[in-house]
Amino acid sequence: MSTMLYVVIPAYNEESNLTPLVRDIATVAQKNGFSYKCIIIDDGSTDRTPNVIKELSANYNILHLENQPNAGLGKTMAKGLKKAAEVSKDSDIIVTLDGDATHDPIYLPSMVEKIDAGNDIVIASRFAPGGMERGLSVLRKFLSRGSGLLLRIFFPTKGLRDYTCGYRAFRASIIKLGFKKFGDNFIQETGFSVTPEILLKLRLLGAKIDEVGFVLKYDQKVGQSKIKVPKTILQYLKMIANFKLKGF
Repeated sequence: MSTMLYVVIPAYNEESNLTPLVRDIATVAQKNGFSYKCIIIDDGSTDRTPNVIKELSANYNILHLENQPNAGLGKTMAKGLKKAAEVSKDSDIIVTLDGDATHDPIYLPSMVEKIDAGNDIVIASRFAPGGMERGLSVLRKFLSRGSGLLLRIFFPTKGLRDYTCGYRAFRASIIKLGFKKFGDNFIQETGFSVTPEILLKLRLLGAKIDEVGFVLKYDQKVGQSKIKVPKTILQYLKMIANFKLKGF
């Protein structure tokens, strides 16, 4: 029986990026004998993103969810992961990646291989051997490295270097366990700080984590970045303080 991938894709104004992304996911899945379903969550887009998702649904295996109005990355991820947990079997694999064409599906086979080897979470890491970033501004590099350094200091975790990249593969059973243990509190962050939040909570449940090196291709992104660096830094600091107060 082939591996089943549920690929959770949050999308906000990604009309130019979704078609090549979904096409590449389907190509990688076919070449490697994976079955797949893309769970695309349109987060109140104001461009043609909803129409593009409907057009893609005619040719690809897509489940279309939506927020109206825009709810932010945290609630969008919560909706997508909850749906993936509901429809998947424990042995399936849930993947999260960005809808902006910066996360190349070519890394999926090596991530699946590491899940099959016994890991619960595999992160496509810019900081693992072979990893790098292309096209990031100095400010964005500062954000990723600064927040990563703080998270490594306060929450050191074996096998984990990249706490903030959202390109990940999860054994479906670990996501189901997250919702079972934490309920609606599993994902509480509303912004980009949701990315380390998910890791830190699953870390509490004993998740085994590994990484594969990958190249973040920010120079391939079409459209403006949605991340507001000062606001995101504040969210990270608040989340770290909150987690430490709770004894994480």
